[in-house]
Amino acid sequence: MSRAARALVLTTLLAAACRPGEPTGPAPSPGGLPSREPVVRVGVIVDSATVGVSSSARFTILESSGDVVARGEPGEVFVVRNSGGVLRGQSDRGGQFSGSAQTLRVRAENDTVRLGGRPYRGEALVRIADSGVTAINVLELEAYLLGVVPREIGRRPANEIDAMKAQAVAARTYAVGNMNGRSNLGFDFYATVQDQVYGGASDEDSIVSRAVHETRGEILTHNGRPILAYYSSTCGGRTASIEESWAGRAPLPYLRSVSDRVPGTDQHYCDTSSRFRWQNDWTREELVQVLGETLRAHTRGAVQSVQRVNDVRIVDRNASERVTIDVTADGQTYRVRMDSLRWVLRTEPGGPILNSSMLLELEATTGDDGTVEHLHVEGGGWGHAIGMCQVGAMGRARAGQSYREILAAYYTGARLERLY
Repeated sequence: MSRAARALVLTTLLAAACRPGEPTGPAPSPGGLPSREPVVRVGVIVDSATVGVSSSARFTILESSGDVVARGEPGEVFVVRNSGGVLRGQSDRGGQFSGSAQTLRVRAENDTVRLGGRPYRGEALVRIADSGVTAINVLELEAYLLGVVPREIGRRPANEIDAMKAQAVAARTYAVGNMNGRSNLGFDFYATVQDQVYGGASDEDSIVSRAVHETRGEILTHNGRPILAYYSSTCGGRTASIEESWAGRAPLPYLRSVSDRVPGTDQHYCDTSSRFRWQNDWTREELVQVLGETLRAHTRGAVQSVQRVNDVRIVDRNASERVTIDVTADGQTYRVRMDSLRWVLRTEPGGPILNSSMLLELEATTGDDGTVEHLHVEGGGWGHAIGMCQVGAMGRARAGQSYREILAAYYTGARLERLY
């Protein structure tokens, strides 16, 4: 893969790789699986001061009773705000409205609805939020995935379509398992890494759309329930079982550590990623500043500042090469386990989190005063490494594996099931 292609992979996978180590969405709820395509609600603009509503076609703004409060012409923009508990709109062409309902519905004539200038399939709801207004895109699940999969795995060439199909199944599984997860806010999912990144109609891609269509209705299940279909950018050669990356999590039979090695070789399916192997260095000053910021959060305020870093060392390494470290600062030792170390050892003061918890080498050099004056780490992978390795899935697709084989490799023992 060329340097430019690697850069494209890394750019498009940033959201997936850097999402928090612990999921913020709820676990799948018990009960029957849907037998027909569900409608989903996506919070695309949440608790904002205003929301701009428009369309490239004629559109209508209605109250829940069906009464029309405004009609918009193509290109006309209504700015909607919460004015003392009342939804009011002002058009850029002079029109105004004031609704009596807590929620307004926006429908366009055979076209997308624009919210904040971005086009979305389906229709929209604008509702009163705590301190402003929230805009919600309402559409069928498969249409939703057309705007999710390109943001989660990127626009890829046709010879990698099976990786895109695997991503579509994983994203659909997450959606089915987390319906009503944000019901207190009036929607199912955020359009961000808090759930799955969703960009609407403008992010759609023809090859990705084909992958979604050709896996329509398919999800992964275990014991009759949607699995926790986690994924991240680059596993570094071996994925992590859930308990090897996230401390305190119970083992799951479909989230085991698996090798990403190409059989019969010393290569790996994900070694085309420039984050397959990486290194990072900190000076004395940088390390003091980083740990002064991060240990405060890690210890829930017990550490307010760091003056001296006495030692940083690996104290445990699990089967997937994820490590636990001890950080000694100002004479006190703090244990940092697995994926948490990505937040404690940020790459620079105020900077991004560490690429992964797969540390292949760590060297702390101390000065004459006994404090660490330089820290060097070498690691592998990008993300939590649980479940599907996205760059690995691309490599497997190029090697001729089907999406069914890719999913079976990363989600051991899960069942591929078509719901509708």
